[in-house]
Amino acid sequence: MVKAAIEGWSRQLQSYVRRLPLLTRAVVFAVPAVWAVCLYGVALEDRWALDPKKMDLTQMHRLNTYFLVHSGFLHALLNLIALTPLLERFEREVGTLKATLLIAGPLVTFPGGLYLGIEMGLLRGTTAVVGASALVFTFLAIEAVKTSGFQPNYRIVGWEVPTWCTPILWMVLASFLVPGSSVLGHFCGLVIGYAYACRYLRLLEPSEWILKKVEEKLGFLLFRLPWYVNLETRMELNYMEMLPTVGGGPKATGEPGPSGFNTPGRPLGSA
Repeated sequence: MVKAAIEGWSRQLQSYVRRLPLLTRAVVFAVPAVWAVCLYGVALEDRWALDPKKMDLTQMHRLNTYFLVHSGFLHALLNLIALTPLLERFEREVGTLKATLLIAGPLVTFPGGLYLGIEMGLLRGTTAVVGASALVFTFLAIEAVKTSGFQPNYRIVGWEVPTWCTPILWMVLASFLVPGSSVLGHFCGLVIGYAYACRYLRLLEPSEWILKKVEEKLGFLLFRLPWYVNLETRMELNYMEMLPTVGGGPKATGEPGPSGFNTPGRPLGSA
């Protein structure tokens, strides 16, 4: 029975991986590839980490590269497990081209810039950070705000918690479960995620009209890329099936299952 369960889980995992869109695949490949390169002695962590001590105009690339490097295999694995479903969902909703531009731009660089501003300007610290957990918390905040429009509150162990606050609970939990993790980095990711979800960064979003023109001009190339999600085939996903609840929710029906969740949901991992 155990063997059958493992084979079934393996088939489900393979099926899920085969369905991943292009950008998500690229990130899933890049993170372990960078870790492997570092393992063989190439000092990418030293060159790509978000290090306040080394930041100057010649080191601005660190604002884009810090999320690819990790301090070890377990760090990279946990971040990939948390990031992959969130990034896949985001890419399917906005399209591969727009998702790529947003991650190459504000969704990665802004949390990094905010971290540097607080660490260097307020805390007078010099702590370097690496890893994709800030991006994980950015996506958690985006999804929580969207979900709150459908389900404003969750009841967790007898307490009603606003849905948009759920990522803050994950951040606190991660600080206890992952000693040495950067609470400030996670906080900066949350701030940018909330700002994006509340449309405060809308002026920095790439224009969909321009993106459609780009896809029309380069369609002969882009649409030949396997797993590419164009603006015409992207999908709006059901946010009622996103965040888990614990205990009895105000809109829940039926008895809670063994996990304590009584509405359908996809667990949002921590980093």
